[in-house]
Amino acid sequence: MLAGVTRKNRHQITADVNDAVMGVGGWIKSHTLFSNIATTFHFALPSDRMSMLRERMVEAGVRLDEESNAKHDAMPKEPVSRSDGMAASLNLTFIHTEPDLRRDVPRVPG
Repeated sequence: MLAGVTRKNRHQITADVNDAVMGVGGWIKSHTLFSNIATTFHFALPSDRMSMLRERMVEAGVRLDEESNAKHDAMPKEPVSRSDGMAASLNLTFIHTEPDLRRDVPRVPG
């Protein structure tokens, strides 16, 4: 799992990460929103495109942590032959001064 932080608007960076993954020939498999704190993206992409993806995410405003950069640097540079692509995930934490995003949960009768 990759991990990063950003100060960009969470709505904009979500679209930017999607565009970055798709722009290198990958696809988003799923994502999970954690209020306005973080989002986790699960995606797949050709294994030889991870460097391109990292560059695009940095350009978009994502700062990957040291462990994520070390994992990237240790990856083989040649493509791995998998028809379904290489699975990966990104946990993106939002740095902001907004209050917690709260949702009213309706009462369930019974």
